[in-house]
Amino acid sequence: MSLRIIGQSGFLATAMVGALAAGMGTASAFPDKPITVFVGAGAGGSTDAGARIVAKAMEKVLGKPMVVINKPGGGGSKALLLLKKAKPDGYTVAYAFAHHVAFQPHYRRKTSLYTAKDFTYVGSITVPHQSIVSLANRGWSTVTEMVAKLKQANKPLRLVYSGGAGRLVGEAIGAHFGIPVQIIRVKGGGNSMQRVLGGHVDVVYTGGAHVKHTDAGKTMVIGTVSNQRNPDYPKAPTFKEMGLDAATPTLQIMLAPKGLSASVGKTLTAAFMKVRSDPSIINLYRKNLRMVMDTRNQAQLTSYMQKLEVQYKALIKKFDKGKKK
Repeated sequence: MSLRIIGQSGFLATAMVGALAAGMGTASAFPDKPITVFVGAGAGGSTDAGARIVAKAMEKVLGKPMVVINKPGGGGSKALLLLKKAKPDGYTVAYAFAHHVAFQPHYRRKTSLYTAKDFTYVGSITVPHQSIVSLANRGWSTVTEMVAKLKQANKPLRLVYSGGAGRLVGEAIGAHFGIPVQIIRVKGGGNSMQRVLGGHVDVVYTGGAHVKHTDAGKTMVIGTVSNQRNPDYPKAPTFKEMGLDAATPTLQIMLAPKGLSASVGKTLTAAFMKVRSDPSIINLYRKNLRMVMDTRNQAQLTSYMQKLEVQYKALIKKFDKGKKK
């Protein structure tokens, strides 16, 4: 009787080993299904445009579709909250501006929605220049000239933005120049540009949605919210040159949930870096968004994001006077 039991146990053990071996033999390498790419902005803006450029190019490298899903809301934070909760298996990523991570979750909040350490960084692709843009026929060419003319006419400055530090920048302009500022927020870079083009506001705070309109001569960059002038619009002075310490540096990045395995992360990063070095992709960014490629590696990007978070928290403390949620 005991021999029969031993025999049956041996059979079961052999069967289990065989099943495990078969499972290992049929396991597919990552990725073996489509990858979701959350974008915290509506269609038509620079974030959405960049996401679709990268997703289409990465599809060719990875051999699987990358499905872009727009999740506007919260200045980019809605998409990243969804990402934070997603399974860290590589099948859910996000394409965002760096300030969506470093600024938005802390702005006017007693408790941060998330932090820079809550994500794994796949890679950075471009270095956008946040700009203050107006219609080209308004009679001014810089923020300083605009403020002087509005003051003379006893009018407030009307500023629109679709996300990021737009409200904070508007508050900083008002405090520095001593002018009332009416700040309007809309969803999507395309919508913010329509407010400017229609003459409903004086300026827009934007990272690139203005490019096609500026190239067509309809709008113009009158200020660069950076420590360096934008090489594509060199006549526009920086906030620093105006004596205004409110620069809002950023990058366009791809990120994944915290806890991503090293092997999956390596695959995603390798594909991303291949796309970043592709001459055709570089040309698309230059032609469509007037952006140049970033040069940071993954480790440098991770460090940069944590430092950027500290910088934005300091900026919030200095200029924001609003109530916290």
